[in-house]
Amino acid sequence: MTAKQLELIAVLRLHNFPYSFIGEKMNISVNTIKSICRRKGFLAEGFRKTKSEKETALLCKNCLKPLGDKVRSDAIFCSAYCRSDWRRKQLKVVEKST
Repeated sequence: MTAKQLELIAVLRLHNFPYSFIGEKMNISVNTIKSICRRKGFLAEGFRKTKSEKETALLCKNCLKPLGDKVRSDAIFCSAYCRSDWRRKQLKVVEKST
């Protein structure tokens, strides 16, 4: 588990996303997410997310961090760095497949 993945788990738990949602988005077992959160002390704050909130959650397409309230309504990246990093990764995928 990388430091970046641990940071992402901590941020999503802080925003009160359930273990199943985090595991699904990161392609990691729910039990692994649960044990990491318990070991590291990543606690959820506030009320549980409803099904509609989880389905419409605005997450960065590259790093999966929640987009804040200050971003545009049509934003899909949290920063310019994430946008360019995602594009670089997509370019590598296209180059490898051809």
